[in-house]
Amino acid sequence: MMKVTLEFNLPDQQEKFDNLMHGAKWKYVVREMDEHMRELLKWNSENLDESQLLVVRQLRSMLLQYLEQENLRLHE
Repeated sequence: MMKVTLEFNLPDQQEKFDNLMHGAKWKYVVREMDEHMRELLKWNSENLDESQLLVVRQLRSMLLQYLEQENLRLHE
């Protein structure tokens, strides 16, 4: 078993503390956005024109590239 203790100097490091405390919420939001884009491409592509489809594909690709660059996984 490993224990970790993190210390923050508040209020100077409030933003860092908040980021740490809300990391799961950030992951949830990013995962939901990825899922929404995936569903648009898979199930609703007939409702989008070619330029809209291209934008959704590019945005999803960028999101996944950023996650990969940071060694982050949405689905474990």
